[in-house]
Amino acid sequence: MTINQIHYFIATAKCLNFTKAADRLHMTPSALSRQISSMEYELNLQLFVRTQRFVKLTPAGKTLFEAFERIEQDYSDAVSMAQNAQYGMSGNINVGILDGTRIDDLFPPVIRYFAEQYPSVNISLRNFSFNDLVSGLYDGSLDFAVTLLFDIAQHANLHTHVIEKTQDWIVVPANHPLANRNRICLADLRDEIFIIVAHEDSSISSQLIISACKAQGFVPHVRFSPSIQTSMLWLQAGMGVAMFDTRNILYENPNVVFLDVDSVSDPSLTLAWSQDNQNPYSEKFLRIMKESIPRD
Repeated sequence: MTINQIHYFIATAKCLNFTKAADRLHMTPSALSRQISSMEYELNLQLFVRTQRFVKLTPAGKTLFEAFERIEQDYSDAVSMAQNAQYGMSGNINVGILDGTRIDDLFPPVIRYFAEQYPSVNISLRNFSFNDLVSGLYDGSLDFAVTLLFDIAQHANLHTHVIEKTQDWIVVPANHPLANRNRICLADLRDEIFIIVAHEDSSISSQLIISACKAQGFVPHVRFSPSIQTSMLWLQAGMGVAMFDTRNILYENPNVVFLDVDSVSDPSLTLAWSQDNQNPYSEKFLRIMKESIPRD
C-alpha cells in the first residue's frame, strides 16, 4: 500500500462519493475505484458499501479512516521536517491547542510575526485533550500548550502565561426552557444532567463543578464524557447542559445559548510550557507571544 492510496482512501471517506472525491484528486472515478479496490484486495477488507444510491464506510473502513488520517498527518509532518533539514531549516515549534478552543483571532499575528523573524522555523498547531496536552509538555513532544488555567495550574514543573481572562458560563440548547434567561445560578439546574469531562481527561474539572453544585445544596446528575469534543456534541444533541468558557467554539453557535453564572473556576486561556523544555526557539516564541497578544 502506498501513501497515495491512503490519500485516495481518506478523500473518498470524506466525500462518500467517488465522483466528487475523484474531482478533488484530479483523477477519473474509475481510476479511483480501482485504487480503492486494490486496497481492499491487499487488506482483505471491505472498506466501503457501494450502491447506486449511496456510498458509506464499513466498520472496518471507519476504523482505518481514523488511523489513516493520523498517518497522513504524521507523514506530511515528517516530509516537511526532512525537507527543511536538507536546506538547513530544521527548527520546529510544536503547540498543542485544547479541543474546542477558538484561537483564530489570536494566533495568526503571532505566527506571521514569528515567521518574519525566524523564517527557518516551522510552527505546528494541533488539537489535543486536557490530558494529552499535559502529557505532551512532560514528554517533550509539545513545546507549548494552550489550555485553561484551572486544569494546568495544578501540575508541577510547568510555567504559565495567561493569554486572556475568561469566565465560566452555563451552556444550554437554544430550545431549553432557561435559554431566555440572562443569568442563572447553579441551583436552577438541580434537575438537569450536567455533561462533564471525565476524571481521566481532567482530574480537576469534575471536582470543581460537583463541589460548586453541592455548595448550592444539591448533588448534580452527571453524564461523564471522554473529551470536550464529545461534551460539545452531547450538548448540541440535547443530552444535558455543560459549563464552558467564552473561548469555546460553540460561543457563536446559534444552536446553543451561553448563560451568565457565578464562576466555579478560573478558565482563563493560558499558555503553558515545561521548565525542562530544551527547544532553543521556545524562548523566542514566548517573547513574540507576549508582544503580539498583550495580557488583559
